[in-house]
Amino acid sequence: MNRKWLISIALATTFFANVSVSANETSLQALGQSGKNSFYKTASTQTTPSFPAIYVYSVKTQQFLSQDKALAYLGTLDSQPLWKEATINWVKDSTQFSTSNTKLSQAVPAIKFDRDYVIYYDNLPGPMLEQFKAMEPNLIEKDKILKSVLSLQSNSRTYTTY
Repeated sequence: MNRKWLISIALATTFFANVSVSANETSLQALGQSGKNSFYKTASTQTTPSFPAIYVYSVKTQQFLSQDKALAYLGTLDSQPLWKEATINWVKDSTQFSTSNTKLSQAVPAIKFDRDYVIYYDNLPGPMLEQFKAMEPNLIEKDKILKSVLSLQSNSRTYTTY
């Protein structure tokens, strides 16, 4: 009886560990303030970060998508009005950005380059979202929908600041 119970627990643990790994493969990963600083320092020394901001990087071409191309790509991912509003307002110009997979991976080792795109969402921490929600309608809802939609993409990895 104890042996069957132990085997059942071992199998259940293995199953849930595998489910957890699979779920994390497409979820967002927060880089924190130091990751954000390293990202901007490597991508562009001439850019003053403004947030919220979204940048899309092509792993294949090793270039950031222009604002128009990033909007076009992101526009195909969801059709909710808040999604469209957030992407239109938060996708920023990346013409001054220039880096490579090697440089970016050295600067921010957490970033993986095993999918078509790396998306960086420079967001605000939860307490700041609360503070600014009076100035920007639906700020918290936009943040939630961005994280939700971006976390489900199989051809990109998304990294956030917080």
